[in-house]
Amino acid sequence: MDGVEDLVLAACLEDQCFDRQCEGSRAEWMYGLFKGTPAYPRFVGPILAALADNADDRDGDQLRELASLMGRNGDLQAASALRNFVWAQTFSAATVLGATDICALDGIPAVLEMARRLGRVVQQDPDAWVDTVDRLIDHTPPFDTVFAELKRVAAGDEAVAAYVAREEARIASDTAHDRSHESQAARDKRRGEELMNQNPCDAILAAATRKSAGRGLFLLFGRWAGEEDLIRILDHLRVEPDPKVSEKLLWIFRRATLPYLDEHVWELASHSASDVRNAAVMALSNLSDPRVYALGRERLADPRFSSEFSEELAQFKNNFQPGDETLILAALERQSVDGDEAHALGSSAVDLCTSARSPALAGVAQWVYRTNPCSICRRQAVEMLMEWDRLPAHIAAECRYDASEDLRALVGATP
Repeated sequence: MDGVEDLVLAACLEDQCFDRQCEGSRAEWMYGLFKGTPAYPRFVGPILAALADNADDRDGDQLRELASLMGRNGDLQAASALRNFVWAQTFSAATVLGATDICALDGIPAVLEMARRLGRVVQQDPDAWVDTVDRLIDHTPPFDTVFAELKRVAAGDEAVAAYVAREEARIASDTAHDRSHESQAARDKRRGEELMNQNPCDAILAAATRKSAGRGLFLLFGRWAGEEDLIRILDHLRVEPDPKVSEKLLWIFRRATLPYLDEHVWELASHSASDVRNAAVMALSNLSDPRVYALGRERLADPRFSSEFSEELAQFKNNFQPGDETLILAALERQSVDGDEAHALGSSAVDLCTSARSPALAGVAQWVYRTNPCSICRRQAVEMLMEWDRLPAHIAAECRYDASEDLRALVGATP
């Protein structure tokens, strides 16, 4: 910890993970950096003070998990602070902050008290959403052990009984619709077939006019649509006056290859609205075509290229030629970016590396590694460098201590 205490403490107080939902928690790894060290007392006060004041955000999630880990290792002050925080909340139809952490700290007694308080919420509002047993225990201790104890206590506790009844109804519903044995490929195929059996073109065209329609539906349609359906979408695009609707219909061609280089899609790739332009560029990127290749080179050479138009890199996925790496890397090196902007560029750049799979892109992969805040993108960059036998020794050494367990494992580090 010599010389880095300030950095580690700052990273405890403010989660450095770019996307916690995808990358997972770093709390246990962070805890391992100061656990049992002479610097430990310096960490306790700031962490617990921040815990008391923190709201529902990812920094708070990390602080509560750190307090739980510290408490489980015998820190009575941390255990008390977490208990005070969790049980002082007003329980309602929402996620209880620190529920999993307090149950990990205090075990089944905490689960029982949590069930009792959540059961009172259900008694007042039978339709209220409350945390499930799975969310409370995170699989430790075993579900069956915990649920057997909940049922035993429910016999003499109406609030716990209300919670158990809710859980039993959920379990019965999940069992009736259980597809846990289904592979991801089979699940995607089933969902695609279900969609394509519902007059999909009309449904997709109608969905494009709804503000609430998300990208997933259009990507799914693109994955399974036939050429006739795609041509019909292109016909509609030519006469669609609303840029927002056009953007949604263009999302289809992220998963589907254009039947031909459509002139209207080509025009939309220069649209004044960046979202429409980017969606059209992504549609074109699935084509191996000299015009698409020339457009990509033109856009990356333009001094105005920025993270706002990171999708332009995709035009090289199916059109990359030796020597293009110089232009691509120069365009990336011109950028002074961090955070979301760095991730936008880095994500597009690593997608290019994994699509073109040319060792000539080793410099691009190294740019992604040193620039992208996302550990998933960095891992993909390292994977490509290893595949090409171009992983520099200093990066390999650094990866052995990365926050990402997957990245540490990739280079053969001992966890």
